[in-house]
Amino acid sequence: MFAPLPDGAPRIVAHMLARHAEVEGAAPELRGMPLGLTPVPLADIQLVDTWIAQGRPQ
Repeated sequence: MFAPLPDGAPRIVAHMLARHAEVEGAAPELRGMPLGLTPVPLADIQLVDTWIAQGRPQ
């Protein structure tokens, strides 16, 4: 889930961003999450990305 993709992006972040692309009508390479639901706000995705970059502290 947290393992980076070849471009270095955390997998979970890439899937959340892909959901935004799906809603906008694009066909991303990855399947977006949450599947079939409203995308997670971009500010919240940035928070997750920062948390992962910091080593996922408790």
